[in-house]
Amino acid sequence: MRLLESVVPPITDARRTQILNAAGELLAIQPTASLAEIAEYAKVGKATLHRYFAGRDDLMIALGLRALVTIGEAIADADLDNGPVIDALMRLIDRIVPLGDKLYFLLNEPILDTHPEFLEADRITQVPLARLIARGQQSGELRADLPVDWILHHLNYSLYAAWSSVQAGYTARRDAPRLLMTTIVGGIGVRGHPTR
Repeated sequence: MRLLESVVPPITDARRTQILNAAGELLAIQPTASLAEIAEYAKVGKATLHRYFAGRDDLMIALGLRALVTIGEAIADADLDNGPVIDALMRLIDRIVPLGDKLYFLLNEPILDTHPEFLEADRITQVPLARLIARGQQSGELRADLPVDWILHHLNYSLYAAWSSVQAGYTARRDAPRLLMTTIVGGIGVRGHPTR
């Protein structure tokens, strides 16, 4: 069973899917696009768009839930409960880095921060990641002196940063997971150098 089946029903309407696909593409390159611009990009009339989404907020919530479903599927595919935590983290990174546009949307769309349905879906999506971090702390693979929520927050933004670096041409796609994993596990400081 996928993570969000009980919270987010699958989309079976082809026109709705078409609009969501187009909106996601356009907003990734033009975050302030209007509903009229989204309708034009989706090749539908504005009235058709409004039949599916009453306003911009409804569209943003639908896109947020859809992004969470995609990320939730990638998390489930990473099989985080099996094997060493470091190996599970690498599987997670391999699957999530290509979804950085979804992470960007989730981390930057303000309406998502206050919508109860989205917040519940987000909480469900984060549970396997928090469980993986706690398992790593118990096994000694991850530092136990840092709060799970801190590590989780850092991981989410680091995954987005890796995607962003690939998109900007600073990092090769094949190198991003290794670089991210090295940074997460080893940090950027030199061992033995004093900290305050």
